Amino acid sequence: MKITTEEFDNKIRFSISNFEEKYQKVFKSCFYNELNGIYYKDFSAKYKYINNVRKNFELSAKDMFDQLGYYSDIPWEDALESFCRKVDGHNIDWWLTGSCASCLRGIELKPHDIDIMVNSKDIHLIENIFAEYLIEPIVNTDGWLTKDFGVIFLKARIDIASDPVENLDIPSPVDCGPTAKRNLEKIQWKGFDIKIPPIELQLNANKRRNRMDRVKLIENYIASKK
Repeated sequence: MKITTEEFDNKIRFSISNFEEKYQKVFKSCFYNELNGIYYKDFSAKYKYINNVRKNFELSAKDMFDQLGYYSDIPWEDALESFCRKVDGHNIDWWLTGSCASCLRGIELKPHDIDIMVNSKDIHLIENIFAEYLIEPIVNTDGWLTKDFGVIFLKARIDIASDPVENLDIPSPVDCGPTAKRNLEKIQWKGFDIKIPPIELQLNANKRRNRMDRVKLIENYIASKK
């Protein structure tokens, strides 16, 4: 796999070429564009930490894609613990969603990344704290499902998103939407108090994505608590 970054027209193009076919599904799941067999994303060359991002992408993108495809081990617990330690004491309002949130309850869903939700007011602070670990810029999404989105690579991929929109909860509320944000629960893990969404919303999210193996595990967990 060949990983490159290059500047043109005030943009930086992050490109992947010479890869095994199995990686295509990974690139597509990360919303990379494709042109003549090369997958790419473009970011503004004016982004404050663009040099750090370029360096991290060139050094760690292969490891990130291997983890996302389950082609290598994913040290999500180490990554999450490192994240917790780095934000501790900064008064950042954040919460954990996705499969890692289920794992903290004891449900083994085998995460391939970590999903962190924050308030948009804290994005600049997050960028400052994790400037050395940014692998995709945290940018305004211009009307996507969250206000901001970006990626940190801290032994494992950590997606950072802010201010989920109401449409996420249509037709039913899920674990990363406004309903989840209004009904967070607190769980203690490795000495940290971590906010996570209600398990029923995680069940909804996996049903919507037709992840029936995960649905079964979550349903079994819910039944065991009755």
